[in-house]
Amino acid sequence: MLQELQNISRVLCVQPHYDDNDLGAGGTIAVLHDAGIEVSYLTVTDDQLGVLDASLSEDEAMELLRDEQAKAGAIIGVDEQIWLGFPDAGAWDYFALRRELIRHIRRIRPDVILTVDPWLPNEAHSDHLRTGRAVAEASFLHASTRLQVDPEIDAAYEPYELQAVAFYFTKEPNTCVDITATRERKHAAIDAYAAQLSEDQLKLIHFGLDLKEQEWAAAEAFSHGEGLKVLPPSAFHVGL
Repeated sequence: MLQELQNISRVLCVQPHYDDNDLGAGGTIAVLHDAGIEVSYLTVTDDQLGVLDASLSEDEAMELLRDEQAKAGAIIGVDEQIWLGFPDAGAWDYFALRRELIRHIRRIRPDVILTVDPWLPNEAHSDHLRTGRAVAEASFLHASTRLQVDPEIDAAYEPYELQAVAFYFTKEPNTCVDITATRERKHAAIDAYAAQLSEDQLKLIHFGLDLKEQEWAAAEAFSHGEGLKVLPPSAFHVGL
């Protein structure tokens, strides 16, 4: 594991939808939790479009989604759940998301942020593209105190060094985390997401993830891993 994922106290995991963190890095997040690291999940969208039961009202669907996320979070080891409620696949504003991310970075002061890789080849989902890019930009703009996002938080905020952003769902991993001891919890957490995933879909997801976990670990001394692209915030602006 890269140095950036060691000797840390807090991690903020930013996901477009309620299951992305666990699908993309659930084993890694469980490893971090087990090491005593405080884990916060921030979910960008309301995730309404993926709900399979069309008879549910929006409020009923939201209650179900949050209940499933709580069950999965208890398995992985999530200390805090944050929901922004942007419309799933909707016309929400990138700068509004960036503002919310900076607000929560200043409040939580994470050492590392995990999120989706917006530079994944062929990724077409706008929620993923906007979320990953907004995280990358917020990772260095949070220290710009002239950028005001919340009067109370801004007044108390002291800039600090955010060590890294770790991208999952990536084709360019530079580290592989050993999840051999936590992969069963990751897969158990994924089973909680029944509102959006049928039994047949879950079977295919488990099968595909198991193959990928073994592929990532093929050159390692362990059996199952998760590939992450871990970069410092300085990488996201002219590469300096």
